[in-house]
Amino acid sequence: MRRSIMVDMDEVITEGGFLYLINEYLGTNYTKEDVEGYYMQDLVPDKDEFFKYFISKNMYDYNILLPNVKDVLEELQKCYDIYIGTSYIIPELPRESSMILKYKHEFLYDNLPFIKPENYIFITNKSLLDCDIKIDDKLDNLKNAKIKLLFDSYHNKGLSDDYLKSVGVVRVHNWLEIKDILEGIDESSSSKK
Repeated sequence: MRRSIMVDMDEVITEGGFLYLINEYLGTNYTKEDVEGYYMQDLVPDKDEFFKYFISKNMYDYNILLPNVKDVLEELQKCYDIYIGTSYIIPELPRESSMILKYKHEFLYDNLPFIKPENYIFITNKSLLDCDIKIDDKLDNLKNAKIKLLFDSYHNKGLSDDYLKSVGVVRVHNWLEIKDILEGIDESSSSKK
């Protein structure tokens, strides 16, 4: 029986667009390391004006795929059922967030054509998803998985490796590391048969 993997989209598969739009709007050169909390928009003093600008753009026009993600996912899908589990709700734009769903769908469709659109799951509460393996940059989103991989990101650096180990989570830094971990799991389960 094939195992299932839920993969987060933003800051795990792709990155860059949101911060690009913040920098373009403010005329700044912020990097992810300048963000102190989870939400990048906290860098912006006047969020109301920024979000008027934001909704006139498609942030995914400025996003890039993370290194090796496409090749690794394509390889993993030979052995796993892969689902993209991604939220599209921006707290400041609950009504207008529906446009982000469209942009995410198009980005995934164009950049990861080997993953069926039926496997895109647009959801905020990812604990509802029952997958064998979850890969996400937010710790809460890893609940209810047998294997929990926390993708290293600016907002989760404060979580110690000891703490992550105590809650059954492994921090990963890139897609080649993910590939090695999951291939190691496959090899150990194959040798038990």
